[in-house]
Amino acid sequence: MTTVAYRPFDIAVAADPYPYYEELREVAPVHHLDQDGVWVISRYDDVVAVLRDPLTFSSALGLGDVFMGRARIPGRRPPSFLTDFAGLRVLIASDPPDHTRLRRLVSKAFTPREIAALEPRIRALADSMVDDLLRAGDEADLVAQLAYPLPVIVIAELLGIPGDRRDDFKRWSDDLVGGLSGTWDPTRLQASGVEMFSYFAEVVAERKREPGHDLISLLATRAVEDDTALEPMEILMFCVLLLVAGNETTTNLIGNGAQALFEHPGEGARLHHHPELMAVAVEEALRYDAPVQSLPRGTTRQAEVGGVQIPAGAHVLVLFGSANRDGRRYPDADVFRVDRNPADHMAFGAGIHHCLGAPLARLEARVVGETMVRRLRALEPTGEAQRIDSFFLRGFARMPVRALAR
Repeated sequence: MTTVAYRPFDIAVAADPYPYYEELREVAPVHHLDQDGVWVISRYDDVVAVLRDPLTFSSALGLGDVFMGRARIPGRRPPSFLTDFAGLRVLIASDPPDHTRLRRLVSKAFTPREIAALEPRIRALADSMVDDLLRAGDEADLVAQLAYPLPVIVIAELLGIPGDRRDDFKRWSDDLVGGLSGTWDPTRLQASGVEMFSYFAEVVAERKREPGHDLISLLATRAVEDDTALEPMEILMFCVLLLVAGNETTTNLIGNGAQALFEHPGEGARLHHHPELMAVAVEEALRYDAPVQSLPRGTTRQAEVGGVQIPAGAHVLVLFGSANRDGRRYPDADVFRVDRNPADHMAFGAGIHHCLGAPLARLEARVVGETMVRRLRALEPTGEAQRIDSFFLRGFARMPVRALAR
């Protein structure tokens, strides 16, 4: 068996996974990690093939197993509260026909028209948060003052939840992500999990009794012709998924995009002179440093990927971040170019599990970028940024900056 340096849970890999990805793609593109019992898929074409074959590469046997503690994550056991939800269907961790039904019902709240209607509010939030950055001077933190609060406020307003709970949202989200990936405190995770699920259970029950005009009310009261409306616990699980995914993806995208521009000042200057490239630059930021680096799948039967046989019942780790740096797909893949427009990148996955919230994340990142170009003559790092500790997410927990007004 080929030996490679990549280990998904190593600190060095989390700090900079891209050299390890390159080695995998060149030496062992479909690789079995004996130590972790996982098959790792790293080349673009192979990643696409796996994601577009959900009957063979199951999400329920992948991320679903991680949720329930059946997948092996060294040194970690699932918090006991998760076992209480075993068997519940979660959109990101389900297969057809359950996934088909869940996605059809919740996608009605994520139509292009619904997402476009959010732009004025997102612009107002972005302007307010740029004001905060300017007032903070040398004490500004791009994550704490913009990249984190903006998507959390948007999600909270979509769900019809008071903005004063956003600190709770952040704590719940961070603890749940920590439990599924990097370092964690089991006691804290247990407490946050119980608190989060209890809170959303109360909100769902309340909206069924007295619906409003928010997303939870829409899901709780919508009449469905074929009698397949979401159950209260399914709505609860979707709220939890939306909170975590809607927070982490956009927060990480904004931070990663800023870091890429800091490291490529020429591209930053180009974007300032050509703000019409912002939407394209967001796609390049997604490709260059994906907010979600990998997700697991489980094989329902023996499968061949890249000429390698993977047995039935295997755990598979699909490396989105590696696929996006595959030079076979993207020439000069390690170079950040704001005009590249990599429309087929894997940052949001592919196939039936392509990220439902992708249009919202794109809108938020584009509006933030356009607001900064319009309002600022420069955004400069003032200290060392701190990465989040996760093997499947990539972003920043802290990013000291100085914002200079035009």
